Amino acid sequence: MQAGTVYIIHGYQASPESHWFPWIKQALESQGFRVLVPALPASDRPEMEGWLDCLHAHVVQPDQHTYFVGHSLGCITLLRFLEQHEQPVGGMALVSGFAEPLSFLPALDAFTAAPLDVEKLISLVPRRLVLAAQDDYIVPYPYSLRLAEKLDAAWELFERGGHFMAQDGFTEFPALYDMIVGMRGTSDQ
Repeated sequence: MQAGTVYIIHGYQASPESHWFPWIKQALESQGFRVLVPALPASDRPEMEGWLDCLHAHVVQPDQHTYFVGHSLGCITLLRFLEQHEQPVGGMALVSGFAEPLSFLPALDAFTAAPLDVEKLISLVPRRLVLAAQDDYIVPYPYSLRLAEKLDAAWELFERGGHFMAQDGFTEFPALYDMIVGMRGTSDQ
């Protein structure tokens, strides 16, 4: 069984060393996955084109053994990236994702200005999962729920988790790890 490759797409004001990213990278690598966490440019002043260019430079020949994890702004960035591809991938997990403007962060509106090509995304990504927390104080969970509904994705709502950042106690994320390993298991049946 091929373990596959996992790309973790960080969000606004984050880096590959932030939050639970190093922990999940190491945990997945111990299961045979190849894990990459690209450092998206100027994460404190993100520009969609720059972030997409970075992903195009780092994500090489995604296929049915390729899985993606997006966090926060990394979710819509990932979706925009996947819209530009034709090759189906294994699956994706979107953590605290959104696909509509956040009124308190207008600097990010360019990422959500165009509607998603939902039909294409559903056809390219057979295993889709959206996770959120009831107490998310940055991206209120209804934003993530609406994204899950648009994508016809499995929905996982945590009672507590905040925005799933280190300051919320998320330097590890065992539940997400289990979900990613589970995706691989379903793709090999």
